[in-house]
Amino acid sequence: MYTPLFSLPIARFRFTIEPTEEIRLPEYKGSAFRGGFGHAFKRATCITRDRYCEPCILKSSCTYFKVFESKVSRETAERLRLGGDAPHPFIIEPPLNRQGYFEPGDRLSFSLVLIGTAIGQLPFFVYAFMILGESFGIGRGRGRFRLLEVEDENGKQLYDEGNLAGGFVIRSAGEIMGQENATEDREITLSFKTPLRMKTSLGRERKELLTRMDDHASVRVLLKSLYHRAFVLNQLYGEGVAEDAYESRNLPLIDGDVDIVRSDTFWHDWTRYSQRQQRHMKLGGLMGDVTLGGKTAQYEPLFRLGEYLHVGKGTGFGLGKYRIEGRSGGAL
Repeated sequence: MYTPLFSLPIARFRFTIEPTEEIRLPEYKGSAFRGGFGHAFKRATCITRDRYCEPCILKSSCTYFKVFESKVSRETAERLRLGGDAPHPFIIEPPLNRQGYFEPGDRLSFSLVLIGTAIGQLPFFVYAFMILGESFGIGRGRGRFRLLEVEDENGKQLYDEGNLAGGFVIRSAGEIMGQENATEDREITLSFKTPLRMKTSLGRERKELLTRMDDHASVRVLLKSLYHRAFVLNQLYGEGVAEDAYESRNLPLIDGDVDIVRSDTFWHDWTRYSQRQQRHMKLGGLMGDVTLGGKTAQYEPLFRLGEYLHVGKGTGFGLGKYRIEGRSGGAL
């Protein structure tokens, strides 16, 4: 079922920073780390320093343009069923603790997930976070920080005192998913750690955000969204699939395959400041725990992959993150 996704490379890194000034972060820290990062990344990669990317003759080979400003053709957008903007090949996973105030000498860690071709641009991401800390700062008052360490998923230290090493862990989607189908159907609990903003179709003209997850329809939307996101990322940043295999973009589902055993979800509102739009934006998303039963074995690999890729809108700054907390017979 998931063969078209198997080759997609994914790497997760852990960054540790130390404030050099007081840092005050909002309740959801992902918006603080993402705010200003685009400007820092452009400073780290842009040669011409032009304000606008589209007229630049270097954009086809520019790392910033490929990561932040890349558009897809109308033909590709139609085939992949997405808008003109390509999904970003990175995810900033913010700290999930409630601490909001940090002073010089404290330490703060977050994760960065790179997907496909973006993995080879790790040095630019590291340099961009150095610039973000030294020149832009984060949070209210734009508190500055210095980058202390970068580690790969296995804890190997890649960055220390200005030196960046290679040889880090890269996993394929197939490795993350494990065997294509588990052999036993078991209860699985998905715990949404950051707000999930996922649209569901309510007819041809109307779409709304999913505000609850308590029936077959909501689970079907989640599964389809997970698979479609993974498929699109593989097409844009991985090896992709041949033209005659494009129908594999659709995950075959049968209503009633998976049941909701328990649902303890809630809607969480939060606010972020958009540098691009120069205004505060009130956003919200679904959080909490959902326990699934029924024919879960065939979908376990997709759920495992989703722990890395997140799901829904705003994944670039960490939204749509969930963990598989456990299932009957033991934790994952």
